[in-house]
Amino acid sequence: MTTPSTSEPPFERTTCACTTCVACCKRQPGALILRDVGRIAAYLGISIDKLKSKLWASPGSLVKHFPSQRVERIGTITPRWNRHTKACVFLTDDDKCSIHPVAPFGCAYYDTHMDWLSTQIRSQWCVNEHQDPAYQALRDTLPYATHYKPFETNI
Repeated sequence: MTTPSTSEPPFERTTCACTTCVACCKRQPGALILRDVGRIAAYLGISIDKLKSKLWASPGSLVKHFPSQRVERIGTITPRWNRHTKACVFLTDDDKCSIHPVAPFGCAYYDTHMDWLSTQIRSQWCVNEHQDPAYQALRDTLPYATHYKPFETNI
């Protein structure tokens, strides 16, 4: 495992909010990285403890390591699902992200129109962030996701 980055992500932020991208907010909102937590709490004007009530521990992503071909699941933190709107807790009734300027890494740095290589490079960077012991310690304080299910893929 390498050391997580201490700077902002080295990628250009996406801004797409088309219906295809917003559909992700209704299936599986993007995962947070550790630096997202403080930024989102500050944006909302709430404590990190209060923000934690809007997050949960997702089963995470399946990751295939090369060249070993070893596969593991890396647990992530995602926004909770709002059972009334059947979407991310940050998605408004008119399908707008209420935290768009500080959206989680998994929302702000991906969109459904990206090519495979771009998503793979971002995903590798993000996996490194998710392996940070401080990230996993925070994840351990959250309730386990009860709605979102990771997509199983042939990896």
